[in-house]
Amino acid sequence: MTQQPLPTRIEEISPTRKSTPWSRYEAAVLGFRNYWYPAMLSRRLRRKPVAVQLLGEKLVFVRSQGKCYALENRCPHRGVPLSIGTCEFPGTHTITCRYHGWTFDLSDGLCVAAITDGPDSSIVGKVRVSTYPVEERKGLVWVFIGDQKPPPFEEDVPEDILDEKAVLGIRVTQRIGNWRLAAENGLDASHAAYLHRNAWLTVFRRFPAYKTNVLPEISNRSVGYTQGPSVLSGEYPALGRWPQNEQQWWKNPRKRPTVSALHLPGFLRVDPFPTPGIVHFEWYVPSDERHHHYFQISVKKTTALNAWRFRLAYWLWWRWLGHVDFNGQDAEMVQLMDPFYSEEGGWGRERLFRPDVVLTAWRKYCHENARAAQSRE
Repeated sequence: MTQQPLPTRIEEISPTRKSTPWSRYEAAVLGFRNYWYPAMLSRRLRRKPVAVQLLGEKLVFVRSQGKCYALENRCPHRGVPLSIGTCEFPGTHTITCRYHGWTFDLSDGLCVAAITDGPDSSIVGKVRVSTYPVEERKGLVWVFIGDQKPPPFEEDVPEDILDEKAVLGIRVTQRIGNWRLAAENGLDASHAAYLHRNAWLTVFRRFPAYKTNVLPEISNRSVGYTQGPSVLSGEYPALGRWPQNEQQWWKNPRKRPTVSALHLPGFLRVDPFPTPGIVHFEWYVPSDERHHHYFQISVKKTTALNAWRFRLAYWLWWRWLGHVDFNGQDAEMVQLMDPFYSEEGGWGRERLFRPDVVLTAWRKYCHENARAAQSRE
């Protein structure tokens, strides 16, 4: 008798699977299509092409005579990455594949030469690689990934960032975990009061034990939440009071509550963070099913000498306190959650509790309003 192969994923052997009202969100393993996304720091793109994978698509970014271009990182001849190519024709906006010398126009991706087939090659003008619209603003290279005509850049990028007086502190990392887990962690209304109690940023902050009456709030094309009064400590049945040390003299409650909102296609706005006067943004840009590019942007509107003071303060302490230590705790949780959702059918097996009404509101909002889910193909 031939032995049947064992199932490799838990959802294949589970007798039942919960249906959800946000199927488009569940399908968006690689994010949402037809949006502008941050791709990299401008200073990273210099003379050599740079390969970046976004939403599962392999791109190559090229700077030619000061202007940025983005193309599919694959020569249509034999599939060799164009990111190892060079510009063989000075004064032109082209890139040449390192294998056989196929040369492509950076603006439209058209093959304009096949060096090893001679100047009269019949392949010229008959093939092309895909190109992507690019903008370079505020020290970042942005790219539009989609099939539709790109919307105005300002429609997808917050005004806080594009403001003339906005000074930015930016940190970009590659993190383990599906982008949706990172985005939901950012919006999560209840984890900070427990997870971040031991962060250096909160040494002098008194956290509540829990929040009351947490309700989702949808406005300005985003999902946030409102809440009732926070409770500094609670009496838990048969267990006792927690926390027991809420009266530590050096800790004080936050004077101004933060306002958080998650926007399509997947960026968070927190005001203020890590300190009053600074607005914090996080972009969760999918790389593949199990990794995402994590863009953290601190924004302060200021000018002249104060702008330099902010830059100095960001690099001396706010970057490490907020972007490295505090948000590093979130990164650890996202990494630990990922196997459950990616390998063990977590989207159908999770058990949510009362504060997660904010997360389900986000999922439903994406299902109803996202332009398109990115396909694995």
